[in-house]
Amino acid sequence: MMIREVHELLNRMWEGIFELREELKSELVGFEVEEVSEVFNAYLYIDGEWREMKYPHPAFTVRPAGEVGATLQGFYFVFAFPKDDLNLEFIKEFIQKFERSFIYGMENFLEDFYNYERPRTPEEVWRSIEESNEEMINFEVDTSFDKNELKRELFKFIDLSRRFNLL
Repeated sequence: MMIREVHELLNRMWEGIFELREELKSELVGFEVEEVSEVFNAYLYIDGEWREMKYPHPAFTVRPAGEVGATLQGFYFVFAFPKDDLNLEFIKEFIQKFERSFIYGMENFLEDFYNYERPRTPEEVWRSIEESNEEMINFEVDTSFDKNELKRELFKFIDLSRRFNLL
């Protein structure tokens, strides 16, 4: 990759996340949208494995329980819920509704319960979650760098989570 391409990609990430934050600040009624910050110690799923990002990426917290950010692959959001509050029906709908999604624990986050590139049945995912020692489970959805796509997916996720009394 050429320096100019890297520069343009990083600018698109940072500019896009600042714009998203401003838009979501007024659109996310009932949520607290915090300032954009640099996130360290993150991972990208590349070529079938999680790879450490030794560089920061931009993100902001959406309280309660969420984060919206940008990586080299596009925008994402992730929300964490207590395992005890989840059920199989929520898992089924999440997997059905979100094409580019991941489900993983808070402690052992490099071992996915669900990964859209290696799909499993909702029943297998639920069984793995139930058998795990994880107390908090993360639900991540990745999108392109299209702000409208991210917002559509985020609001769809919020609606789903509210139907199951998670938010």
